[in-house]
Amino acid sequence: MLEANFFNQRNNGAEWNQFVIENNGNFLQSFEWGEFQEKFDAKVYRIEVKEKDVILLRAQIIQKKIWLKTYFYIPYGPVLNLDISLQEKQKALILFLNKIQELARKENAIFLRIEPITFFPVLSEFCFQQQVKRVQPKKTLLLDLEKTEQEIFNNFNKGTRYNIRLAEKKGVKMKVLQRYSDVFYNLMKQTKKRQGFRAHAEEYYKKLLDIDTKDFNAKLFLAEYNNKVVTASIVIFFGKRATSLHAASDYRYRAIKTVEFLHWQKILLAKKMGFKEYDFWGIDEKKWPGLTHFKKGFGGKEFEYAQGKVLIFQNYWYKIYSIAKKFFVISLL
Repeated sequence: MLEANFFNQRNNGAEWNQFVIENNGNFLQSFEWGEFQEKFDAKVYRIEVKEKDVILLRAQIIQKKIWLKTYFYIPYGPVLNLDISLQEKQKALILFLNKIQELARKENAIFLRIEPITFFPVLSEFCFQQQVKRVQPKKTLLLDLEKTEQEIFNNFNKGTRYNIRLAEKKGVKMKVLQRYSDVFYNLMKQTKKRQGFRAHAEEYYKKLLDIDTKDFNAKLFLAEYNNKVVTASIVIFFGKRATSLHAASDYRYRAIKTVEFLHWQKILLAKKMGFKEYDFWGIDEKKWPGLTHFKKGFGGKEFEYAQGKVLIFQNYWYKIYSIAKKFFVISLL
């Protein structure tokens, strides 16, 4: 018999993560990411669907307030058991979404946004809308770390290889920190101003770099030139994948090619630590043409995530939300 229940074992994050990792789940579905979100006024629910002792599905739902109401968000989830049939996945999802609808009534939620990784079947029982604007990247670039170091380097394009060697000749060095340093946010403020994108508050990065468990570890990578930090990057290590999540640099030193150098050093360390993939975290030829071209210089394989979906619980309020989103910044993560 199928059952959908809340996972309330606060001290059993490793057990939650085991299923996520075994079924190729993303760090955004890790137990630690949920705890991290709770530090920033989010409420987190974890739901699992089981049949006897077999786990069919697990999903971490982030709830945030908007006005006097709330909304739900599932980044790169739900995580489905890779060994079950399509029919079993559909049944598990139906039961899961029924549970979400019950929760939505209780929590006065306007909608549920789901951004799955690879699989979300058509479910006639629910009236989903296609997601127009995503929160997480639609496409990314994944580098296979199971190849030899030389094979990985040889697959970089000629310009990328040249720039890495140039930085090495210039004497650029890498430093890895397990904890936060304000040098990161100083560089982030420069990068934010230069490129015109939004950045999190400094406290966000501080708390992110506090995470260090058996399954989830965040490290701060620094590239130094003449004893000055000119590039910094935060990498998340979870499951089989190292993800280059946040980066910032001093534009005045762009000719030293510290950004290429630092990516290469991160790749080497991730491989040495036994990780199987390196995720460049987002490419988009139209939105970020320069950044996408830069990342593609490292080779790797393009991966496109499944289409996002929205399940609306309160139509009237969702229309107001959609209008307000055009004029105000409404952050989901």
